[in-house]
Amino acid sequence: MSTAVPEGKILVQFDGICILCSRTVNFILKADRNKKFLFQAFQNSEAKEPGDSVIVFDGEKTYSYFDAVLKIAEELGGIYKVAAIFRFIPRKWRHSLYLWIARNRYPWFGVRKSCYLPSEEDRRSFI
Repeated sequence: MSTAVPEGKILVQFDGICILCSRTVNFILKADRNKKFLFQAFQNSEAKEPGDSVIVFDGEKTYSYFDAVLKIAEELGGIYKVAAIFRFIPRKWRHSLYLWIARNRYPWFGVRKSCYLPSEEDRRSFI
């Protein structure tokens, strides 16, 4: 991960043309009471693998696939920590579930004609 992340911040890179991904970013923005998340959109062609719709970097470690989802839930805290129950599912199964959703996200949820643009008040959370 080449992007520097300020200490105490979590970088969420997401597929900027994916409607599911941008809705997820909007959800995180609303749930992030401590304003610890930063966001960076990429075009799907920039993704490292076809399933890379969300990548999370905490300044030390990169999380992808379902592990990225679990890291986001952990960092949001509160009720979202309940998502940790998915850690009991074998990683291979979580990975397969994530890939199934990621591969079908465009037909199921749609694609934006241009990259996601945050609202004026949310721009400070974007790199």
